[in-house]
Amino acid sequence: MTVRTLGYVVIGTRDLDAWRRFACDALGLMATPAADGEKALHLRSDDRPLRVRVEERDTEDLVAVGWELANRAAFEAAIDALKREGIDVEAGSDELRASRCARDVVRFRDPTGSPHELYHGTIYDHRPFVSPVGGAGFVTGDLGMGHVVLPAADVEAGRAFFEQVLGFRTSDELHQGPVSLAFLRCNPRHHSLALASIEHPTGLVHFMLELASLDDVGYALDRVQAGGYHLSATLGKHTNDQMVSFYVRSPSGFDVEVGCGGLHVDDATWTTGEITAPSFWGHRWDFGRGE
Repeated sequence: MTVRTLGYVVIGTRDLDAWRRFACDALGLMATPAADGEKALHLRSDDRPLRVRVEERDTEDLVAVGWELANRAAFEAAIDALKREGIDVEAGSDELRASRCARDVVRFRDPTGSPHELYHGTIYDHRPFVSPVGGAGFVTGDLGMGHVVLPAADVEAGRAFFEQVLGFRTSDELHQGPVSLAFLRCNPRHHSLALASIEHPTGLVHFMLELASLDDVGYALDRVQAGGYHLSATLGKHTNDQMVSFYVRSPSGFDVEVGCGGLHVDDATWTTGEITAPSFWGHRWDFGRGE
């Protein structure tokens, strides 16, 4: 049993309209109506009916990270594995399944406290994906929607949990002073999950969307700057996954990484290492609020 892909991310926000403008006009995601009405926004990057769900709430926070299993047997095996570890697993209601466009869903928190969901059986609406800004599209498919970076006070405990219980593999790690990160994969994408020994008030450090071309990254960067959004990191190239990307502050206060050219890992030949710098070039950081 192993998780197949990062399927979706669910965000809570006070301002759905700000998220719609940011996601559609700047990032190029496609908005579709949510199954549960006007209190949520569904965002697409491909033929899947849901990649990012933004819910109207009283706080800006991470609601859940949704991990996809191949079928019901793998889904039930994952639930059994969680329960053997003493993890509380909450069965999804009919309303939750409908809001996630899935046959079945369960909720749980990992040992570091982050909220997750497991699901299987995507329910398609068969609407073609059309980006409001054009371009070559997003890199998804068998690689999933991208990656997430979650805060973890105990990175090693988190790594052990995801490896031993949910079948992730470590691609590499980074240690710089008091900060440690573990980069974990569940398919050929270099990492679908990273655990970072840093705190973030929303419970999410960033999520990444991969575009199909460098030109599309450049156009997105132009739109971000024209829209007056805070650029958290300039264009640069990462050392581990080779991604050429920039980071932009979302309306909820965490960052979104937008990049292209991410590395694919061959499990038969990959060896785990430790990187000593996050980027070959660029990625000059500005952690200000940008307000």
